[in-house]
Amino acid sequence: MDTKRFIYTITLLALSGYGHAGQAEYDDCLLKHLKNAKHDVATHLIRQACYGNYYKPSFTSDKRRAYNDCLLDHLVGVESFDAVMEISAACDRKTR
Repeated sequence: MDTKRFIYTITLLALSGYGHAGQAEYDDCLLKHLKNAKHDVATHLIRQACYGNYYKPSFTSDKRRAYNDCLLDHLVGVESFDAVMEISAACDRKTR
């Protein structure tokens, strides 16, 4: 297991021990958007978007929430790293 994946796993285990009001919504977001994920970078961005919009929404600005929604709408199923980067950039420009 690489270091990055190990740290992520430990972080998830630590967070899972603490209930949070947005846990169910966050989990629903992950289940909805990750089931057809095709690329690790897209998976990472989807996970971050779900976290920002559903697990810690009070810490997420309206612009960031809109950016996250854009990612969730367009990243599912993307198989190309270049496409992931272009979608991320387009969402950023669209929500500025």
